[in-house]
Amino acid sequence: MDTFVIPVTFPDLDTAKRDGDTFLDRLRTAGLTAEMPDGLHDDGEEGAGRPDPGPTTIELRVRAADADEARRQVETVMDGQFPPGMVLLGDPIEV
Repeated sequence: MDTFVIPVTFPDLDTAKRDGDTFLDRLRTAGLTAEMPDGLHDDGEEGAGRPDPGPTTIELRVRAADADEARRQVETVMDGQFPPGMVLLGDPIEV
């Protein structure tokens, strides 16, 4: 098994903060070894007045046999959890 970094882009910072941890929990529940080293956490009302910077990309690290399997596994968990286009996956990069 190798570790792959998959860039995950949410439509905005608020969505990334709100749904990032849930997405990671669902990946783990599906049996994947996954982590978001630079994960974002919902700051509640603290950030309510700040402008949202728009699309937000965070790194997802997944263990899999190869890049195609890593992407397929993440897409399988993502399917049905998020509306199409809400979460975009970049190409897996082996680390």
